[in-house]
Amino acid sequence: MSNSLEYLLMELGLSGLEAEAYLAVLAEPDSTGYRISQVLGKPAPNTYKALDSLVTKGAILADEGSRSRTFIAIPIREQVIQRNHRLDMLADEIEKGLERIHRPKSEEGVYKLSTVHQVMARAEEMIESAHDTLVADADNLPLKRLSQNFLSAAERGVKVLLHGRESMSMPGCEFISSVTEGWQGDILILIADSSEYLIAFMSEDMRSMGQGVWSRNFIAPCIYRGYLIKALFYRICMMIGEDGNSLEDIRAELLRLWDRWGYSGPGKEALEQVLRKPDN
Repeated sequence: MSNSLEYLLMELGLSGLEAEAYLAVLAEPDSTGYRISQVLGKPAPNTYKALDSLVTKGAILADEGSRSRTFIAIPIREQVIQRNHRLDMLADEIEKGLERIHRPKSEEGVYKLSTVHQVMARAEEMIESAHDTLVADADNLPLKRLSQNFLSAAERGVKVLLHGRESMSMPGCEFISSVTEGWQGDILILIADSSEYLIAFMSEDMRSMGQGVWSRNFIAPCIYRGYLIKALFYRICMMIGEDGNSLEDIRAELLRLWDRWGYSGPGKEALEQVLRKPDN
């Protein structure tokens, strides 16, 4: 258990010795640095250095009022809240500084996403910055994780088309449900404003990463059109499989979707001519 806790603390940015020292202080509050070094069986100078670093990082507090300097541990949750607050402040300061730097956008690169956290953070940023359209094709869990982001986008006037495996309540969004694709994992495809796309394949519990890429390049409109057509195809297939839908119902539904989501150009005009009944 101790080793696993040490590894988790190291995930928060502590070194191995710092993690050991933190656990020792937690187990024996108000201990001196010398006492902590004895508990750890480490040289006193190394232990003192680790304790000073923990004080700087806000993981422990030092009592400087007594003759012998003693330490107490800060609860992990409090540390995380303080760190997140500090990171938010740093992000604001850095962004203000970066605004003064000319940064041409990279339009051609295809960038690898290595972790689920990267995928979700990038997806949230794409949804937040979208101003026209959002099209997503995804399994249930990714859609649920991003549901509030999609709802917020719809509230500010972005057209949101979601293609999932099960029906979900998404007020303001066009939700098309179809069938389970059958692969062993969860997929997330997201296209924002027909100019930026993300494609990711993750484990079913979204804890491990398979493959993921993000780009803002000339391929984005092609991906947008492909997944738009896929969503409309599944809507029509599901309507055909349901009882009580006439050909006219299917025609009207496809025309409604195409009026709202179809991309401009000769292709849209040609399809509209096919869908609309000739005047008598």
